[in-house]
Amino acid sequence: MLNFNLPHLTKPARSYAITLTAFLLAWLLCFAETLWSMAAIWLRSDTYAHGILILPISIFLIWRKRQHIAATVLQPSYLALPLLFALVIVWYFADAVAVNVVSQLAVVLMLPVLVWLCCGWQLLKLLRFPLLYLLFAVPMGDNLVPWLQDITADITVAVLQLSQIPVYRDGLYLATPTGLFLVAEACSGIRYLIASVALGTLYAYLTYTSRAKQLLFCLAAVIVPILANGLRAYGIVLIASLTEMKYAVGVDHLIYGWLFFGFIIFIMFFIGGFFADKQAPLIVDNAPQIKPAPVAVLISGLSIMLMPLLVNLLLPPLSPQPFYNVKKLEQSLTPVAESVALPKFVDSSAQLTGNWQHDDHDILFYSAFYLHTDDKKLISWHNQPYQSASWTPASSQRRQLQFSDQQLSLQEIDLRALNGQKRLLWYWYGSGEYFSADPYFITAMQALGKVLHISQHGSFYAISVYYDDDTEHARSILNKVLAQRFELISAANSAALQPINLAQQGQQP
Repeated sequence: MLNFNLPHLTKPARSYAITLTAFLLAWLLCFAETLWSMAAIWLRSDTYAHGILILPISIFLIWRKRQHIAATVLQPSYLALPLLFALVIVWYFADAVAVNVVSQLAVVLMLPVLVWLCCGWQLLKLLRFPLLYLLFAVPMGDNLVPWLQDITADITVAVLQLSQIPVYRDGLYLATPTGLFLVAEACSGIRYLIASVALGTLYAYLTYTSRAKQLLFCLAAVIVPILANGLRAYGIVLIASLTEMKYAVGVDHLIYGWLFFGFIIFIMFFIGGFFADKQAPLIVDNAPQIKPAPVAVLISGLSIMLMPLLVNLLLPPLSPQPFYNVKKLEQSLTPVAESVALPKFVDSSAQLTGNWQHDDHDILFYSAFYLHTDDKKLISWHNQPYQSASWTPASSQRRQLQFSDQQLSLQEIDLRALNGQKRLLWYWYGSGEYFSADPYFITAMQALGKVLHISQHGSFYAISVYYDDDTEHARSILNKVLAQRFELISAANSAALQPINLAQQGQQP
């Protein structure tokens, strides 16, 4: 973005180019690991493969404005320094607990702030779209998958009913006279939505000058793929039903989906073209008179970006603590074998799994522990409270329970299996002395602990019970069992007088 023939730049303009180049080099070196984590996701994920194209597109959009850039008044703005400082702090805390999407967003948002700091508000205003378009390079959107699955199931059921096809819905399972269908994560339409929003935003920017038209088209780029994915799912169920489950039930339904999505996007762009605005003629003033970039701008910007490195050098190494007191909790459990009913957590320091008995019911207990000195993280898309390949949620809600003098916030999920089994699951997280079902709160506590070198280890707990039809009875069983064992769980989550280091224990009791 700086290669507009540097030898022909005036001396003041060359000072801005050099300063901005220094900022970009420092940005690349200081945050190389975060940038590489984004690139690694582009290379391995079909959902986010479009990220490879975002930077070239942004550079091309900046190059299109090269004449405007040459006519823009350049003047450093120290107002950008507090925002740059805030973004570096956010990155530092997010990186400490490997919350990749937050650290990646912070790093990408540093680019427009560096342009603002070095060259001023006028240039940032001119390049705001190309610079903010880089946000589409950040792999994010996975948290929308459950919501999109529900919407897809809602649309499919509604259209099937309009088509007079009998359908029974249980969670994400749809039963018709010809077969049973699951609205899986791959059917959520997240790929279509992300691709549509990225393409639609670019199309609106290049096609319209009216802000209202741009906003309406971007809104259509969100709504249309969601509705289209619901109709796609309906089409799959319809084709499978009409062909006695011979077609649209394997890989081919994904192929049909991309063909259908491509057709919908083409129609959307084709219709949008009828309302295209005429581009205003290019009028460029002569190059303005500017003063050289102050050295203080370069020093202040580089100092803030290098601050995390300095802090890491000054802080003492992390303590090998904490320890866990899990002996009594472990002794209260009856060991169980591996099961699809267990949560799926990876790279933990240790796990405890077992059964409790209550009124002839088996209560399955699971816990996983993560030391704050490890690079492995508790809150991650790899770590799931239930195995999605075997279970689908019928409902989910947050519950508040009171045990002695402590309140517990936990997440309740009513699960369904393909064979019709029902299971009620309660789970929550722990960090130091704190329990919560809110993963964001626990992540924040872990970040504070790791950055400030306070012992804030992470843990996960889950209990579940199979039931037939009475959800309230299952809920009552879990409540009674948890009330009886909560002190054991609390003790296991805190440092003990005679601690037991789980890092030295096996993965199973």
